[in-house]
Amino acid sequence: MKQREILDERRRQLTYFTSCNAGTCQCRGFRPVLSNEEETVERRATRAERENDYAPMTRDLESLASEEIIECRTCGHSISFHAEPIKTLSEEEIDTYTDRIADLQTCCSELSEIDPTNESLQTLYITMQMLLKSLRTLTPIEVPFIGKPNFEPDSFSPFILVKKFIASRPVDNAEKHRLAEIGTLFLTEMNHWRLESFENLASNLSEQLEQGRYRMMFTRLDYYVNMPSKYLTFKQYQTVDIFGEKFALTFCDYLINALNSEEYSPFGISESDLEESSEDLTTFATELKSWIELQNFTDDSYPSSSQRRKDSSVSMEDLQLTYVKRKKPTDHSESASSRESTTSPVNDESEEPLKKKKDRSSSQPSTANSTKKSPETDESMAVVRSLIRAIKLESDMDAMEPKTKADFEELNKEVSRGLGALRDEESGLIEFRVIGNDLDPFQDHEQLAQLVELQNLFGAQLPKMPKDYVTRLIFDSRHLNMVILKRDVGVIGGICFRPFTNRGFVEIVFCAITAQEQVKGYGTHLMNHCKDYMIKNKIYHMLTFADEFAIGYFTKQGFSDKLEIKPTVYHGWIKEYEGATLMGCHLHPQISYIKFPDFSKGIQALHIGYKMENGAECRGRVFGGLEHIFRESASGFIELRKIPGTDSLKMNKKTCYQLDELDDTLDTRIVSILKKLTADKNAWPFLKPVDKHEVPDYYAYIKHPIDFKTIQEKFRRKYYAHQHLFIADLTRMFQNCYSFNGIDTIYYKLAYKLNEVALKLLKSAFPESSLYPELPERPSN
Repeated sequence: MKQREILDERRRQLTYFTSCNAGTCQCRGFRPVLSNEEETVERRATRAERENDYAPMTRDLESLASEEIIECRTCGHSISFHAEPIKTLSEEEIDTYTDRIADLQTCCSELSEIDPTNESLQTLYITMQMLLKSLRTLTPIEVPFIGKPNFEPDSFSPFILVKKFIASRPVDNAEKHRLAEIGTLFLTEMNHWRLESFENLASNLSEQLEQGRYRMMFTRLDYYVNMPSKYLTFKQYQTVDIFGEKFALTFCDYLINALNSEEYSPFGISESDLEESSEDLTTFATELKSWIELQNFTDDSYPSSSQRRKDSSVSMEDLQLTYVKRKKPTDHSESASSRESTTSPVNDESEEPLKKKKDRSSSQPSTANSTKKSPETDESMAVVRSLIRAIKLESDMDAMEPKTKADFEELNKEVSRGLGALRDEESGLIEFRVIGNDLDPFQDHEQLAQLVELQNLFGAQLPKMPKDYVTRLIFDSRHLNMVILKRDVGVIGGICFRPFTNRGFVEIVFCAITAQEQVKGYGTHLMNHCKDYMIKNKIYHMLTFADEFAIGYFTKQGFSDKLEIKPTVYHGWIKEYEGATLMGCHLHPQISYIKFPDFSKGIQALHIGYKMENGAECRGRVFGGLEHIFRESASGFIELRKIPGTDSLKMNKKTCYQLDELDDTLDTRIVSILKKLTADKNAWPFLKPVDKHEVPDYYAYIKHPIDFKTIQEKFRRKYYAHQHLFIADLTRMFQNCYSFNGIDTIYYKLAYKLNEVALKLLKSAFPESSLYPELPERPSN
């Protein structure tokens, strides 16, 4: 009994890694005896173990954490023989090793999902080996073969190099402070830099990069900087502190070329900072690179490795050089920002006083603010009330308007199907796999059999498709197939697709479910699995050619014929089908589509509840028209509160226009803009309506024509009561031209030039507006 009291949940899990001390027993870790083990393994093998080689370890650790198991299924000895080495450990040490178990499970999970070609695979193997060795020997994590920081002990760190560079500039203090601001952005970007693949990185470097050096640099950066941000027991290092001169030169070279390509996405700074400081960053990196290359430090002028990170000879009292730190998952900042700045390189001596200072400075304000009412409190409480009302909706269906009730019931039906499919998956009745033909003569026979089943399914469900064409695509090594497997049945549905990873889209070629399974929500669940798979592989656009029978299904799955991807991206890469409609779906990287149906049900319920909470007094009532009210209004517009039915709405200044506050300068600004635009040399095609005799097809294609003459007439009739009405007509005028005329025509080019002038004038006249005539694709000169 005493032994059982000692072996709490954490210690039981540790016995999984400790050897048995019973005589000459060779068992290297305690393995619990599972109840009905054969049945459990058989049931779980359909999903977990086939997809994750580390599922048995996860299963055993969960079993050890949840219940007391005495006998080891491997050696038959008591758990107490495996617990001998653990008895001497302190509570703090137990906590440390428990965190390492959690890290090991995270590492194994990533290993089971990572692409074999990913450069981080080696880092994960190193991490797993270090964690396993530490847990089996109950010793600290050793230094791996890649070495330990600092990696260039005979040179300055990038932080010190930038500091010395700014201090050496022959400029006044004001300019040095400006350079320090650019240096902050530069160091932040370097500190969050994630190396691309060898080919991509080499293409952005002016000098040749050896693959061996790249591998070592990538692994060190991944192991000491990137990986600790996801793990609990590894120390978080900062890139700008652990590398040196060679790394700084490589980053400068990369940043210069990447910024010049105009396709650069920032790693640590914001898009707005990059847009504002792109040229300054390029100049800074160029000059820093030249300065480092020209420095001829003698052996006496270079610091020793022990002094390297503590160099203060270049510091200036008025110069503060900062950068944004990489943070661990357990590092919670007191500020609202998700990132934290530091004014010196990270080390154990400097960080602790910094934290204590923050604690002292932030303790009293938090107390003072605890009783202060937030300005959003009232709005938040309104949302809470709406949420409570939404929760009651399912038992209050009769209180809804008929159309709302019908929509809600339809969504309920779809969500119920989706949840039913999800339950079938969780119970092991169905499972989803991605399979393909890798052209390996020794590949899994079961997988080949499933491809044949899928071929037969598509042949039966898509009779118009030639069978040889279906077979060729399914077994093509460039195509992949996501299939639904039903227990004791086999393949009951699937999607054949071809990913274009480098171009950011995937083509859905075939999609079908057997007739017997089409009313169970499996089709939607299959597409949601496919969407999540694409997001996992960083593909955010799905394209397909849908025939007249498939348009309804794909529309229901979020596809539309209005594509959000430029034609130049996919044109020439996918095959067009006669009589089919090209449809696309833009995926959001932060949405889990498998869980989305239930989420959407909650959102709709919340929305309906909010409407009922804020407009219940007039719900169901029908009010008369507004024509007589407009006739009685001499000014041409009416105040919102005079519209019947709006008196019960709870409006606020943030959500509606205050039409009773007239803009006395609006007419003057509109006249000024129209005068400048009509006088422009590119405005002649837009001065009057298009002649239907000269262009007979124009009015059949353009449903809402507009021109400067019509705009001026509407202005004289006092139509433009708000700036957005005027901006909307100008936007429509340009959009009509772009849609009717090709990009290489003279009219498209004139509209583009005039649009640029209009955009500049409107932003100057209406800087607070949220609506502007945005520019389309630039035409060639």
